[in-house]
Amino acid sequence: MRGFSVQGRDYAALIILGDDDFEAMEVVEMTDGVRGSLLLEFRVDAHSARLTFIRPEIEIPLLRASLRIFEEEFLEPRRAGEPGGLPSPP
Repeated sequence: MRGFSVQGRDYAALIILGDDDFEAMEVVEMTDGVRGSLLLEFRVDAHSARLTFIRPEIEIPLLRASLRIFEEEFLEPRRAGEPGGLPSPP
């Protein structure tokens, strides 16, 4: 779990290790240390990286911050060729 704040609100990026085919990251709002409902979900596999769920009316600053974390946690390690991860999508 990676915590972050956007416009004074607290969020968590939850890394989910799927099966051998994909990995995912869910973004939820945190209120008083309690996980809220799903806001965004990203998935990455050997062929693609995509946003698979977006709750209606997500503000652009939250989407930008979440994309930054997704890139840091999933795409940059693959580009660097770190062992143990899935191949980088095209």
